[in-house]
Amino acid sequence: MDTIVWSATAALLLFACWSDIRRMEISNLLCVAFAAGGFIFQIAAYGPGRVWWTIGGIAAGAIPLGLLHIARGLGAGDVKWFAAYGAWAGASSALQLVVFSLLFAGGIAVLLLTLKVPIVRPWALKIDWPWGRHPAQAGKGAKFPFMLAVAPAYALLAFSGG
Repeated sequence: MDTIVWSATAALLLFACWSDIRRMEISNLLCVAFAAGGFIFQIAAYGPGRVWWTIGGIAAGAIPLGLLHIARGLGAGDVKWFAAYGAWAGASSALQLVVFSLLFAGGIAVLLLTLKVPIVRPWALKIDWPWGRHPAQAGKGAKFPFMLAVAPAYALLAFSGG
């Protein structure tokens, strides 16, 4: 990733993390602005031949997470965020970030499941959970901002040269 793309995607991540952690919502305006910016940048920097590359990046970010959204696994804001990321970084990077993010989300889910273990549960319930139903409570329904998984996945991708 070149410096401009890295800077833009890092800014996109920071704004989305801030919003997602505070309100469990990612702004449509943020996603549309960054997707349009990525599209314009790619064409301005690399020429009109980059149109399909950019569309491929948008699709690679949006389609896998769109399927998860349909299955109610995550919100539409996350889908749009990955589409905007794909506009800047391309299909390969977007797909890598999707995979890494899902792996980190799985790790977070396992940690949340450990809060239900009888020996851990009394202490876990003392921790405030700002995103709805507490994961240590009985039943299903605990949620967490997906950007908590995307941020370390992005760092892994960025520092591994992706």
